[in-house]
Amino acid sequence: MVGLRLVLAAALCVARTSGTDYGDLVHLHGNGWPLVDLWSRLLYARREFDHQTPAAHDQSNPQRTGKHSGDLPVRLELETDVDIHEPTHPDLGLGPDLQDQAIAKAVGPYITPIANPDASAACLEDSITYLNHITKERWAMQMFDSTGKMPDGILEGNVNPMGNWDECLNTTAFFNDTSFIGKYCVASLSKSGESASRSHLLRQTAPVANLDVAPILPALPDGTVATVGVCIPSTCTAEELTLGLDIALRQQKVSAYIPDYLCYTREDKTELTTAAIVMIVILSLTGLYMVIGTVVDLIAVQAEDRPDSAWSAIDAAVRWILTPTIRRVFLAFSVYTNGRKLLDTSSTKDTLNCLHGIRFLSNTWVILGHNYAFVPYFKNQNILKVYSYYNDLAFAAIANATVSVDSFFFLSGLLVAYIASRGIERAHGRFNIIMFYVHRYIRLTPVMMIIIGFISTLYVYLGSGPLWGATNLGTPKTCQDNWWQNLLYINNLEDTNALCLGQTWYLANDMQMFIFSPLVLLPLYHWPVVGQLWLIFLVCFFTGINAMITAIHKIGPNGPLPGGDDFNLRYMKPWTRAGPYLVGLYMGWILHKIRGRKIRLPAPVVAIGWITASLTGCLIVYGMFDYNRFDAGHADPSKTTSIVYGMLNRTAWSVCLAWVVFACVTGYGGIVNTLLSWKAFIPLSRLTYTSYLVSIDIQFYYWLTNKSAMYLDQTLLVYVFLGSLPVIFTVAAIFSLAFESPMIALEKIIFPQPPSAASPAPPQHTGTEPGAEAAVPGRDGKTNAGFEEDVVAAQTGHTRPHSLVDERPTGQVEAISKHTSQPPTPGSPSV
Repeated sequence: MVGLRLVLAAALCVARTSGTDYGDLVHLHGNGWPLVDLWSRLLYARREFDHQTPAAHDQSNPQRTGKHSGDLPVRLELETDVDIHEPTHPDLGLGPDLQDQAIAKAVGPYITPIANPDASAACLEDSITYLNHITKERWAMQMFDSTGKMPDGILEGNVNPMGNWDECLNTTAFFNDTSFIGKYCVASLSKSGESASRSHLLRQTAPVANLDVAPILPALPDGTVATVGVCIPSTCTAEELTLGLDIALRQQKVSAYIPDYLCYTREDKTELTTAAIVMIVILSLTGLYMVIGTVVDLIAVQAEDRPDSAWSAIDAAVRWILTPTIRRVFLAFSVYTNGRKLLDTSSTKDTLNCLHGIRFLSNTWVILGHNYAFVPYFKNQNILKVYSYYNDLAFAAIANATVSVDSFFFLSGLLVAYIASRGIERAHGRFNIIMFYVHRYIRLTPVMMIIIGFISTLYVYLGSGPLWGATNLGTPKTCQDNWWQNLLYINNLEDTNALCLGQTWYLANDMQMFIFSPLVLLPLYHWPVVGQLWLIFLVCFFTGINAMITAIHKIGPNGPLPGGDDFNLRYMKPWTRAGPYLVGLYMGWILHKIRGRKIRLPAPVVAIGWITASLTGCLIVYGMFDYNRFDAGHADPSKTTSIVYGMLNRTAWSVCLAWVVFACVTGYGGIVNTLLSWKAFIPLSRLTYTSYLVSIDIQFYYWLTNKSAMYLDQTLLVYVFLGSLPVIFTVAAIFSLAFESPMIALEKIIFPQPPSAASPAPPQHTGTEPGAEAAVPGRDGKTNAGFEEDVVAAQTGHTRPHSLVDERPTGQVEAISKHTSQPPTPGSPSV
């Protein structure tokens, strides 16, 4: 309330008419409030000058100036030793009058580095020139106008007046024989006692500050960091401005910080690094392969359709020029075939269609959760409004969206068990564990590393804006340093504050669980009873670990308590997220055992199953509502609540999903199965993996390129979410066609299957020959000359881990449907 009264008092001072004593607004040494608003201070300077020295304001004598402070009204003096006078130029008839000097004294130390005694001569000269011409020259007024002013709604979190980026950068100052351009800098203000946390704040997307809210900052809660855009002459540096503002704001016990990477001019040029050039070459070569592969593919298709035309001769010439292996390599990059496979919605009776809907909806749930979760990290006008959403019960579905990640852990385990169990059975108990791992690594890693390479080298060249300079401190920087952790899938075990491509913590978890999955799969096949008991024991064991970590550390039911660290201790570790994966393994094994059988359940059992799963799911999502609220209805969770919910919620969520999948597969899904099996979900679910990899950086791009603080409301955030979806899936499709699909074909070339792989699948499965290649690449839109059915791997013991995280999303579960040639993919876990 103190801050609000001070703001209102300042506003009333500005609004009152002549006769009001404005002196205290400018010079309140005792209270430490030399500035409330730049505009009011400038207007006051003009009024005060008119009242106290009317003769000096006589336009007939524009050259009147002085070299000592006695020429200015007493109440306009500031505690600075900087001489803001500049010499007149009688030959040109130019020079500042006393009114200009008064304005310069009033606002100069807060919008330029003139309070810095160590600033360069060029910086000081240009700054004084700018200040002395604010009311006379358009370019000077543009610089002043583009500097952030005190905003409305400070107590609602609007401490981020960013000014006008474009106006500042488009300013060119012409004065006498010299000129300079505008330099836009983003400054951060914090209480002086909090300066030690600057480096931490900069890692949080470089929070910055506003000069006009500087006097109010001490009245705001601890930790408040304000943001301002300041337009200064291009001859000044960020360091000079930082020191100047520190000196000017010293009395308010407020410190300023302006990093060099958050200062910009329109003449800034970013040269391509060697790594960026290498990435451009890789992308260019990939594009060339896609063009050649598509042309070769289309020629073959035309030759097959019109054997008596010239296309047959062209196709024969191509086959003569290219060896079979080289031709298959080019065909692996065919956009025509890969695109048709991506859009194919055909399926068979054995396809687990409901998985596509679960995968796509879970992926969009993750993106929606990120859409709201990232808002506090960027500059907004009413950030406190977002926290009020937590007081709405309906918002709990977003506040507790992290269980969407557990949906992917469950689906991953389910597909691994389902596909691997069939492969082991067909191989009569043999299990090629080396190819089990190699296949997964090849399918998962290349596209991830390409995206990491793109983000770490080229992403920084794609945008601009007040905060874009902080991009180098984010994912690009951490990926340059820690990419090797992603390559080894150990990034969730290292410093989680320096994750390269933050969402890949999930991939690391899933890979680690995948590595240990044979310890569950093999006992289930060879000793079913012992295997089931072993699996149940593991679920209980890891549930107990969750309970122990929650009880020992300061962790609440679904997040950290004050002083706790949920992310490092519980959220990102495989031993606390293994429950859903194990439930998925169990359900995958059950589906394999009942495959081809008609399951009959009494109506009461079906009803109880759906009611129990629905109520449990709602309890998991909405049960923590009172603990997540920010209003008077907030309740602190008890230790018992934290332990019980923390150890059971994720595993219980996967059990609910297990019922949904079981009911849909066995014919008891009803309208739920109809929705989840909608064919439109099939192509979108195939893009789950790549969309998960690119989604966060696309969302970040929107916020980092904003040139002003956003006014938040539900309508805006929903529009941002809906607008981001097509962009995310478009970019995901590009990476999928360029890298993910080709790797599926290239793997077949690198690891050719033995002749026995062509044996037909059991009739109850598909009744087809899954090992056979299409006669003509791209002919049916389902397979091409470089692709073989993944069932082959299962038949020969080269079992495929069809984890949602380890393979690309597919419309059909491979080794289940004859038409599927793309593996399932991971979903997009929450950061």
